[in-house]
Amino acid sequence: MTRGQIGRSLARIELGVAAGICFVVIPFIYVAAPGKLEPMFNVHPWQETALTCLGFAGLLIGFIWTVRIYRANPEPDQRAWRYRRD
Repeated sequence: MTRGQIGRSLARIELGVAAGICFVVIPFIYVAAPGKLEPMFNVHPWQETALTCLGFAGLLIGFIWTVRIYRANPEPDQRAWRYRRD
C-alpha cells in the first residue's frame, strides 16, 4: 500500500470512531445521566437546553466537515497552485 492509501484507511478508522462517539456514546451518556446537570451557578432551563443543542450541533458540524475533507481529491491535477511555475 502506498502512503496515501494507508492515510485514507487510517482516516476511515478515525471517521468510524468519531461517528460512534458522536452518534452512540454521547446520546447514551446524555440519556443515562442521573437527573439534570447542576452547574455552580443558577441557570434557566432554556439555557441548559440551548447549550446542549449547541454542543451537539458543533459535533455534528465537525463530523460533516471531516467527511467533506475525507472525500476531497487527495491528488490534485496540474492546475493546482503548488504545481505552477509563475
